[in-house]
Amino acid sequence: MSGIRPKQLARMGQFHLEEAVLDVLLEAKHEGDCIGAAEISRRAGIFRERGVVDIMNDAIATGVLVKLTDEGKVRRCQQHDTQRGGWELTESEFELRRDVVRQ
Repeated sequence: MSGIRPKQLARMGQFHLEEAVLDVLLEAKHEGDCIGAAEISRRAGIFRERGVVDIMNDAIATGVLVKLTDEGKVRRCQQHDTQRGGWELTESEFELRRDVVRQ
C-alpha cells in the first residue's frame, strides 16, 4: 500500500469522478446537448445499475451532479430530444474548461 489512508483515497476518487462528469458535460456542451444522469454515467463509465437491492439507477452520477450544482459548476436543463430534465455546464464553468484542446 502507498501509505495513503482510505479517506484520502476516497477524496481523490471523488475528485476524479467529478472531473469525469465535468469532462462528459464539456463534450456535450460542445455538441449543444443537455444530457441526463444515465447518459453521463454511460459516457463516463460510472456504475449505474440498480443492483440486488433494486434501488436508484445512476445514484453515483446524480450525487456528483448535486455536489457540482452546489458549487455552481453545473445546472439543470431540458433535454432536446426527450424534453426531460438533464444537466449542463454553467457558462462560467464552460469558459474555464473550453480552452482544452479536443481531438
